[in-house]
Amino acid sequence: MDRDQPNERPSKYVVPTGSGYLGTYTVSTDRTVTISTAALGDRDWPTDTAHAIDHDDGIALVPRLESAESLAEYTLCRRFTGARIAVGQVVIDALELSRGDDVRVYDLERVDARAGLLLVEADDDPRLATDGGLEDESRPAAEQ
Repeated sequence: MDRDQPNERPSKYVVPTGSGYLGTYTVSTDRTVTISTAALGDRDWPTDTAHAIDHDDGIALVPRLESAESLAEYTLCRRFTGARIAVGQVVIDALELSRGDDVRVYDLERVDARAGLLLVEADDDPRLATDGGLEDESRPAAEQ
């Protein structure tokens, strides 16, 4: 099958995501989500505090409050060379999630050039790249 054909079906093993995707986490039975070192990566998180703020696409976790009002404040847990943030019920309620639902985490810097993480409901992810990625300006609009 020609890879340039727009009718090609995506692999059933590929989970569609958007730009800046870092991982998917599941809401636990105590209605929290623990975001691991894998998502935090080598980010420079200048404080031990993460502030949850409203974002157009979901909830953003930012290291500093600039002008937005904080929905909740969480402590960054550091251990050895890793770190994690356990996000609580305020964020889970704001995203309208239940136990067992999935949360996708994105790099906020890739979304709107701010330090932090963006949390969105996986079943209604507004960040999905439905066209397979960036628009190809060399193809006519009807083929995109």
